[in-house]
Amino acid sequence: MGRCRFVQPDVVRLPLSDGEWIDVKRELNAGEQRRVFSRLVKALHFNEKAEVNPEQVGLSKVVEYVVDWSLVDAGGKRVPVSEAAIGNLDGDTYGEIVRAVDVHENEIESARELRKNDPAGESKSKAI
Repeated sequence: MGRCRFVQPDVVRLPLSDGEWIDVKRELNAGEQRRVFSRLVKALHFNEKAEVNPEQVGLSKVVEYVVDWSLVDAGGKRVPVSEAAIGNLDGDTYGEIVRAVDVHENEIESARELRKNDPAGESKSKAI
């Protein structure tokens, strides 16, 4: 029996400053990864560097990863996660969330690479 090749809908809580937090997807599935890329890249031509949409740097990943947070409005009411709410964050908070998502993504990628390179693992292709 082979391994499960589908992303499981696991959520990880990441701490922010001042006791706040964000809940993020443990990892993105292929469709979510493609959406991040397609939003980020403005133009892509053969044998040329991709033209990046600067408005989407960071935002495309945050939109796909963040599923919940502890953030509240001026009246103390929790604000649901949405692209509009993300756009209304102050710059420091937005930067903190982008950095937290980047660190999380890097940790997941590092763990994936370790599993691939583990000689005891079953992830390597078998000879036919």
